Amino acid sequence: STRNPNMIGLPHPMSNRAVFVSVLVLFGINILNFYDRHLTGALVEPMRREFGLTDTQVGLMGSIFIWIYAIIGVPLGLIADRWSRKKLLSGGLVVWSAMTAFGGMVSSFGGMLVTRLGVGIGEAGCSPTAHSLLADYFPQEKRATALAIYSMGISIGTLQGMAIGGIVAEHYGWRTAFLVAGAPGLAFAVLAIFTLREPRSQLS
Repeated sequence: STRNPNMIGLPHPMSNRAVFVSVLVLFGINILNFYDRHLTGALVEPMRREFGLTDTQVGLMGSIFIWIYAIIGVPLGLIADRWSRKKLLSGGLVVWSAMTAFGGMVSSFGGMLVTRLGVGIGEAGCSPTAHSLLADYFPQEKRATALAIYSMGISIGTLQGMAIGGIVAEHYGWRTAFLVAGAPGLAFAVLAIFTLREPRSQLS
């Protein structure tokens, strides 16, 4: 059978293909999530030289992301409980990808801080929405495997952010590395809207 009758919370069962595509898209989004998050780690030295950054300023670039991510995550989770999760995820993806790309256009340390705030706000909606969708896509006895596959994106995205970001910066400059990192997210935002299934009948 091509239907999966054990999906929890679905008004109509999703096909195995629809589940596979949805998980694949969420996995790709999670890779981009951590790619963009850790990109500054690979680019901090050229940014330090261009802007004359102190150690305190370098630390602030990382900590300001963490602060806003932690503060915004809970209200975005509440919104995800009441609204279309795929739309919230896609909107967040547009925000953090655009702000990542804008990081390659800033002319000051202050501008870079603003872009990192934007990345934190956008990425704060990723985990609540993705985890909630995966919980609906899979029955309880299969969720741990699904979450493990999704979570592989953490390591892959972190590795790519450091490695690919460094390679691009070495050959084309750190600003280009930000632009390259932001571009795929905009494409995935559109992909998410058209491929992710929203199991709640009133939102589909």
